Amino acid sequence: MAKTFARAAGWVCLLLGIVGFLVTDLLGLIQFDTVHNIVYLVLGILGIAASQRDGAAKWFAQITGPIFLFAGILGFFFPDLGVVHMESTENLLHVLLGAWGAFAVFAKSSPQA
Repeated sequence: MAKTFARAAGWVCLLLGIVGFLVTDLLGLIQFDTVHNIVYLVLGILGIAASQRDGAAKWFAQITGPIFLFAGILGFFFPDLGVVHMESTENLLHVLLGAWGAFAVFAKSSPQA
């Protein structure tokens, strides 16, 4: 489960980071800024790399799950935090990724055939 989370979250973050450098607004749902783009790119690369090994994937989920969850919840209450601005859509994405990451840490891996 942690490997799946790391791979999916990694690709989502990587794509958001790339798109953010190409456009500043995505259909009015997310407004991109340089800080977010860089963070998304780094998390994307780390997630994809971590998805190759169970231990690294679990570590990625343990670290990023709570951070995503905290950032998402915080963003609903304080959408303008200094250098970053978080929209409701982005907060929802962060909460979903955070909850999935937290679940992935505690979920048992299915046995390999």
